[in-house]
Amino acid sequence: MFPSPADPSRPCTREVELWQRHARGEAGIEDVRLHDLRHTVASQAVAGGAALSTVARMLGHADPTMTLRYAHVGDRDVQAAAERIGKVIKAAMAGGHAPSGD
Repeated sequence: MFPSPADPSRPCTREVELWQRHARGEAGIEDVRLHDLRHTVASQAVAGGAALSTVARMLGHADPTMTLRYAHVGDRDVQAAAERIGKVIKAAMAGGHAPSGD
């Protein structure tokens, strides 16, 4: 979203003045850092069903452990995933097809 002035193919690593002085105030989120948004994007992507490997690529992480720190995978997410997998296994054992979208 904010390219580095030194290398536009890389993101800006410092807080951006536009974000610091204008965008946060207009949005009413003065205490939110750009870095916080990375965590939010990762968490929402995982909660929406994106694979951790996909989220890792989105964030530019080489180490999946770092992505797990960003994603904030909660017990509710783990339980929902286990239930989806259980439905697939149940359908397979009954000779049916897996539910669509799983």
